[in-house]
Amino acid sequence: TGYMERAADVTRLLNVADNVQLERSADEAAEVWRNLLRVLNREEEYAAEYGDELTTENLNRFLILDGNQPGAVSWSVRQARTNVMNIRDAVPIELLEAVNALNTRFVTGELRRHAGNSPHEIYDVLSADCQRIAGVVDDGMVRDDTYSFLMLGRMLERAQMTCRVIEVNASVGRSDAATWMSVLRSLSGMHAFLRTHGPLASAEEIADFLLHSDSFPFSVLHCLRAAGRHFNVVGDSATWKSMRALGRVASQVEFMDVPPVDSPHLEDVIEEVLLAIREVGEALNEDLYRHGREPALFSFEVV
Repeated sequence: TGYMERAADVTRLLNVADNVQLERSADEAAEVWRNLLRVLNREEEYAAEYGDELTTENLNRFLILDGNQPGAVSWSVRQARTNVMNIRDAVPIELLEAVNALNTRFVTGELRRHAGNSPHEIYDVLSADCQRIAGVVDDGMVRDDTYSFLMLGRMLERAQMTCRVIEVNASVGRSDAATWMSVLRSLSGMHAFLRTHGPLASAEEIADFLLHSDSFPFSVLHCLRAAGRHFNVVGDSATWKSMRALGRVASQVEFMDVPPVDSPHLEDVIEEVLLAIREVGEALNEDLYRHGREPALFSFEVV
């Protein structure tokens, strides 16, 4: 999985959850945050730090600012910076500069003052910086093996993130179309969806779009197919288990029926897809080491 994509994904998840909890009672808002922690598998770690106090400020400190928490945005950015430094001869200098600039925001404590009073200031800054880094990769890198591995990490992590967004919203938003529209907005997908479905679409149509659209860059199916194209550049379908695992999960997503958003079965289906995508990443790690790739350079976890 790509560290910078993970940082962007956690920011988007927090943005979605924060928008949802603003319209809820105190108890319901706490449930929104609890569901987010559950989806990210961070419930126990959060409880150890903050107990049962589920507030916007605490969640932002825990999932964004705490550099000692694996998976937090600051932790992911630091890992990305270390990896980019290790392969700086293989990537544009602009990429190192952009990652360094974002890491400096955390080192200097620039973002801490916004944790409770104006969290969207944090979300906006982080989203813009992550988009800048993604743009440097897209516009400044030669289309070689290094680029393909970076894109593999981005696409696999993005597919997982979209699944998590659906799962979080399904657990708290259910069939409220307005809440699902806020999910689209956080993924920069509002315009794309309205162009194809119009303004009166149902929550079910939005969930189906996030899973099955072949043209929306954040849909699960689009990400898996894009990952497959990069696999074809760097992998060997005859010997790489990860390529076969990716093919299976892509087919699973393409042909599955999406349960109603107010059905508990939707969360079960999303969990199955998440598990299958994680298995692709684990198999890819095994394939890289088994076939002698240099992990410092050909790692899909670099940024």
